[in-house]
Amino acid sequence: MTSKKLGALLRSVPRATADEASESAPAVPAAEPVSRVTHATLGIEPEVPLQVLIPAGIRKQLALRAAEEGQSLRALVLRAIRSLGITVTEADIKGKRGRRSA
Repeated sequence: MTSKKLGALLRSVPRATADEASESAPAVPAAEPVSRVTHATLGIEPEVPLQVLIPAGIRKQLALRAAEEGQSLRALVLRAIRSLGITVTEADIKGKRGRRSA
């Protein structure tokens, strides 16, 4: 047994199955597939995290040097890596977050 309110609610809900007439003609036209923009399609190499444990004193010296030179710790480390002969471009050092000019 169902109550009158429940019966009225159930009658007002549309059917869960499609009618035969609606199956032949879709109500909404199909959308064209959207191409995905990825790092590969833009020619940008994705960045990955690097975590290294170093002595606290060295970390403090790196932070002081970065502050003295007015650059990020990331930029300082990438320039040091470049000094080892590994190819690091200025675009790599700048990164995806640009700095505002003051």
